[in-house]
Amino acid sequence: MVKKILFVAYRSPVGTIWINEAFRTALGMYGEDLEPSVLLMDAAVVAFSARLNPRLVGLLPCTLAQKQLQRFETRLYSVREDIERYKVEEIDQGYAVSLVSAGELSELFHMHDSVVFM
Repeated sequence: MVKKILFVAYRSPVGTIWINEAFRTALGMYGEDLEPSVLLMDAAVVAFSARLNPRLVGLLPCTLAQKQLQRFETRLYSVREDIERYKVEEIDQGYAVSLVSAGELSELFHMHDSVVFM
């Protein structure tokens, strides 16, 4: 039986590596017979913005991760209220993001065997 694991990044992408690490860690789980998903919430939702240019703030771009996430059809989630609060007007089309409301987080967490906060 394949176990489902959810990686949650909630820190701002500016000055941190947590979002890239969440993506990289999730992609590494496929070799371990796990089904990973990634949830970006709070300030981390800014990483989904089509207007974000990581190179302008000295970070590595997520384009390589995007390609692998698409290839493996990794489920990506974001909190709708956080998207609105941080004014992410357009989500980068390289991400297939499912928006969930804050009230649905408990259900999302219970759909997975493990939840790892990063």
